[in-house]
Amino acid sequence: SLRIYGSEVVIARLTANDRQARIYLLNYADRPVRGLRVRVRGRFAKGELRVFGVPSSALVDWTQDGDATEFTLPELNAFAIVDLLR
Repeated sequence: SLRIYGSEVVIARLTANDRQARIYLLNYADRPVRGLRVRVRGRFAKGELRVFGVPSSALVDWTQDGDATEFTLPELNAFAIVDLLR
């Protein structure tokens, strides 16, 4: 249901229902991860990113391919939450 590209030090948890999904991302390295790509099964129309320590953050490179949605987090410090809406 969820794939992470571009890092071996990030773990994720996905919760979802029929209207929305939430992804929790935890970086357990001692430095930020830049350019983290996420692929989640399902088509989502909108995504909102909240990164701990980064006041104005947004998802970039939003694409939909078949029955999946992909996007990139420009920077991930220690923790982030991504809310996806159908």
